[in-house]
Amino acid sequence: MQIQVIVNENQQSLRLDQFLHQATGEEFSRTTLQKWLEEGYIKRLDGKILKPSHKVKFQEEYTIQIPPRKKTQLEPFAIDFNVVHEEEEFLVINKPAGISTHGGLDNSTPSLINGLLYYFKNLSKIGGETRPGIVHRLDKPTSGLLLVAKTDKAHIALSNLFQKREIQKRYYAWLIQSPKNPEGTIQEKIARHPTERMKMTISEKGKLAITHYKVLKTISSRRHRIFSFVEVNIETGRTHQIRVHFQYLKCPIVGDMLYSRSGSEFSKYGLLLFAQRLAFIHPFTKKFLEFELPLPENFLKFEKEAPFH
Repeated sequence: MQIQVIVNENQQSLRLDQFLHQATGEEFSRTTLQKWLEEGYIKRLDGKILKPSHKVKFQEEYTIQIPPRKKTQLEPFAIDFNVVHEEEEFLVINKPAGISTHGGLDNSTPSLINGLLYYFKNLSKIGGETRPGIVHRLDKPTSGLLLVAKTDKAHIALSNLFQKREIQKRYYAWLIQSPKNPEGTIQEKIARHPTERMKMTISEKGKLAITHYKVLKTISSRRHRIFSFVEVNIETGRTHQIRVHFQYLKCPIVGDMLYSRSGSEFSKYGLLLFAQRLAFIHPFTKKFLEFELPLPENFLKFEKEAPFH
């Protein structure tokens, strides 16, 4: 697999490894990228191999040839996350930002699965050897509520609820700018980007994605920039759905390294997208379950500091 990235105006003069880390949405660690640079997997468009310390220039283009993944056995690894709810069949956790739900292209850093294996001996096997217990996922930079199946029976039942759109999912996000309509529904098909393989894009060739949103507040900065705080409910669960849909409205999520040209400007906050609520009918007891989390510290910090941006 090959990825092509280009330096935008806000990224010029960054170290090459720092730029690559941002341009790939922080999917790969800087240590991994440095190693790939040394091994010749990353080149400038003219074919030149540069050092990690190289200062990138505006509109420079680089190609990343993802090397073949080494076969690795999943090992338990202590990762800090909170268990919100646990029972015999499944559990609900609060996934921290910056941790992949499962091993992806970058297999050099632990994923949430390593942590689950460390704390829980039994996880469902339906997802295969590389994704035990994983019923659905959150993007690496997204934090919030995640369902994990401990038994195959629960995995099947919870997957059916997702397929029938019977699991309610609510997110909160800070956006750059504000949608023209303060409340609405985005129904646009999403597919893999044809050239930038780390990204998704709006495409008629894609699968339908449905996102409902409501603007709860807006903030104007001293530089006359507008930021809006939105509540988001999704009916579908396409890869990067919320991020792609708001980019489509020209209101990217604050701190989005993949879909916002200003992503690096807000890197200290991380991606301001938070899976705040899950609600569904228990597949076995038929009891209504609802889980909610308070807004994380980075959301509160951004709201306090937004007027200065």
